[in-house]
Amino acid sequence: MDKSLLLRACVQGQDALLILNGMVLAKLTAGQELHLPVHEYIQSGENRIQVEAISTTVQSSGKPISACNTEAQVLVEIQKDRGPASFINANVLFKLQGSVLRGQRFNKNRVLDTRVDLPVSFPRWRYLDVMQSPADSDDQERIQDFLLNLLTLFQGQKVSALLPYFSVRNREVAAAYGLDLQQVHGNFASHLEQMCTHYTLNDAALDPTQWLVRPVRQSSIYALLNPEHQPLLQFNANQGGALHQWPMHVGVLGSEVFVLR
Repeated sequence: MDKSLLLRACVQGQDALLILNGMVLAKLTAGQELHLPVHEYIQSGENRIQVEAISTTVQSSGKPISACNTEAQVLVEIQKDRGPASFINANVLFKLQGSVLRGQRFNKNRVLDTRVDLPVSFPRWRYLDVMQSPADSDDQERIQDFLLNLLTLFQGQKVSALLPYFSVRNREVAAAYGLDLQQVHGNFASHLEQMCTHYTLNDAALDPTQWLVRPVRQSSIYALLNPEHQPLLQFNANQGGALHQWPMHVGVLGSEVFVLR
């Protein structure tokens, strides 16, 4: 089982969202290169990589169209992590680099939309099963209640009460790394303790008007974002004020909402 896949991505001329198998991984800021571990999102066989422009143009009819307002370039690369030593070359599994001309129209805002088969082996993630469940009209309300409870617990630094919210996520991470589940739960509890002790949740995350709950492929999986398409959960260090962003996806099955990633 592969456990150390990294994704390197960069866009020029256009801010965009980086999406892998339907899951929003991060906001790409024009001119800034991003490196992310992605083994938790990769599946055996076909994987779909999308880079979706954030800005749109609107026709006089009011219907949105998508066109590049400047020349844009995009680079996406998936590689096996070969360690931090600079003299070790990355083992690149996939690389795509291209350009979009000014005025060129996008299909559904997508600067890049490609599918690639990767020579990797992974278990079948639970999020893939949840993705088969269509979105429900009550999902947004359920997620709002979920978020209010989750954020209140973060404010109150209730680590033991927060842990059950992440049990599904911890099981899948344990499978991804081939680790003992209890070890993963213990490590994550320590991580939560550190977050609650040394960081404070940004006040903007507590304002429901700042919540952007984005469905993944019209399924019952949702990315939790703010209006700037950044992760909704943002924390400031108590000393120095450094910003920590926590990307998060939740799934809804029946009346249950849980953190998937």
